[in-house]
Amino acid sequence: MFTRWYERASEHSFEGGYVFRIPSTRAMRLLAVAGMVAMASSSLAQNNPPRQFENNPPKPFQETAFGPVEGPPGVETPQRLIDEIESFAKKREEANGAPLERESYYTIFHARDAAEFTALARYSLLLLTVVTQKSEELPLTRVYLRTVDKEIPLLKISSWRVNVDQKLLTYRMYGPYREDGFYLLPTSAYLRTSQVQADFAVNRSALPVLELPTQHVPDLLRNLQNPDPVPNALPNLRALQRFIKRKTSGFPVPDTLPQIAGARKPVPESWPQAAEPKKPSPLRELFKM
Repeated sequence: MFTRWYERASEHSFEGGYVFRIPSTRAMRLLAVAGMVAMASSSLAQNNPPRQFENNPPKPFQETAFGPVEGPPGVETPQRLIDEIESFAKKREEANGAPLERESYYTIFHARDAAEFTALARYSLLLLTVVTQKSEELPLTRVYLRTVDKEIPLLKISSWRVNVDQKLLTYRMYGPYREDGFYLLPTSAYLRTSQVQADFAVNRSALPVLELPTQHVPDLLRNLQNPDPVPNALPNLRALQRFIKRKTSGFPVPDTLPQIAGARKPVPESWPQAAEPKKPSPLRELFKM
């Protein structure tokens, strides 16, 4: 299933994408979220455990973004990404939208099974693209997961600059300066109230990119007792390389892994586990006087 979103906002607008892609935005909150998926808990669950929400979860952040939705299948390529961004720029122009100071786009790639999930150290792969009107705003200084009470830096695998063709509408609507990057995103973040945020070199910090939790939870998480990354664990390099080659084509494949020490503990030692689902009470208990 492919759900498209398009939002005309003062700073951000975007529409669907591959696997899981959605626009960042300051102007709108998510539509109704069905709730978080219940998972088995551990002893860490008492440390700010997530709750199940019947309607919208609370939003502790000053600015909001959309959450991920399912996108069309296929291998992501640089040209496909260029074409997608260009189509969004055209939609904005057709809606009489003014050029934006900056914009962000993302794609999230998930493991296909439990074995690959383990080999990736329980991470998903985030491909983040930012486009800006000012060269001094790049490179990004930080991309991180912001929870209610802490910031968790995302481990950056690699990033690279991309030249925006002056003939493209993207050049005028979003800017001539673009940066792409691969980051490791804890897949279990899908189950908790959090945001992926980005800090630019100057002018803009805490740009909301992605809003969680979401009803579009990867099926993989539904069958795991503990989906959280193990502190200080990294993906297997060969598994990560194979994963990137299968999910993308034409993007740089890393030959090294990020340094844990430089990420200032990207995975908290006490990340709370998802709440354990309540078991239905026996009939005899229900009819007790």
